Amino acid sequence: MAELKPGVIGTISGKIGNVVASNWRDIKYLRGVAATSSKTATEAQLTQRAKFTLLFDFLSSFAGAIDLGYKYQYQGRSTAFNLAMSTNMRVIGGTLAALSVDYPSVVISKGRLLPAADTHASSTEPGVVDVSWQNLDVATDQGLSDKAVVIVYNPVKKLAVYSTDAAVRGDLKLAMHVPASFSNDEVHVYLFFSGVAVRKNSQSMYVGSVVVF
Repeated sequence: MAELKPGVIGTISGKIGNVVASNWRDIKYLRGVAATSSKTATEAQLTQRAKFTLLFDFLSSFAGAIDLGYKYQYQGRSTAFNLAMSTNMRVIGGTLAALSVDYPSVVISKGRLLPAADTHASSTEPGVVDVSWQNLDVATDQGLSDKAVVIVYNPVKKLAVYSTDAAVRGDLKLAMHVPASFSNDEVHVYLFFSGVAVRKNSQSMYVGSVVVF
């Protein structure tokens, strides 16, 4: 792949012979046309493609939280979402006919901000998932004003709801409202903190699973 620099010929776009001129994140480059193959994909190849698709669809349901969760990681020419994809490929397991997500192992956020302790999720009223936590007995790298980011994912509906600014670390809890259609479904809950005074996030925590009232 060759990168294009501004010159007397101006901007090039489109296909010229076996070369395609494209633009990605303000970088203009040339790449060869992908070769086609008549070979039938192996089961391993099909499995890897299916894993990629499953993970992409899963993470896309809360892409806004992913963007915040990987915001302060070095990206270079990678996006936050791409970093999340490469980090989480290992959480997809199973065979081609029965792939699954290892929900407790999913990493929605990375960083050195301190996490919480004694996280808990419950649901005792319709359309609400209650999430609670305790602060660590350490003064550094945690602030009571750190934003508490909560994600609730419903694998039955393949839908997630998340909050990025409804609570802070010092609140110690958040009543997370979810769609009425989530009733009686088991959901998976995640939590991380995003610093306000510092440009840091905490590593995301898997709070647990709970059946929505």
